[in-house]
Amino acid sequence: MSYDKRNRMEDLVIFPGEQEVEKYVYTPGIHGLEFAKGLKEGKILGMKCKDKIYVPPKTFCPDFTQGELIEINDEWILVSYTIVYQDMYKNNLPNPKIIGVIKPKNAETGLIHLLNVPLDKLEIGIKLKPVFKPENERNGTINDIKYFELS
Repeated sequence: MSYDKRNRMEDLVIFPGEQEVEKYVYTPGIHGLEFAKGLKEGKILGMKCKDKIYVPPKTFCPDFTQGELIEINDEWILVSYTIVYQDMYKNNLPNPKIIGVIKPKNAETGLIHLLNVPLDKLEIGIKLKPVFKPENERNGTINDIKYFELS
């Protein structure tokens, strides 16, 4: 696909083809590794760049300053959510799943994650807290956070 900016779909240049990938390895970088280690320890880390906080941590600060990894101990706020009633195969779920965008109160960015909130309490702006899996079940992935619940 061409990377030149085009204004109309008809102007895009596309080169059809196939690519076989047997194994995909994602390298999260230094800050991504620290973020994963933090999750394994039951902590959520962010990046402080001057007066702004980014969660998950960015590799580089957008303002070109040297950032600092910090533990997020702030309140988490629900910014947006969706309720999922069917799985990806259009099978009805026994219980709807709520997926939300949650960010620390003083951060610029946040996480997309599962919520465990009663539907009648669900609204933008509610305060949430992360609930982690038991320590012996954590492996350094975002799924070490079971869900976010009302704080």
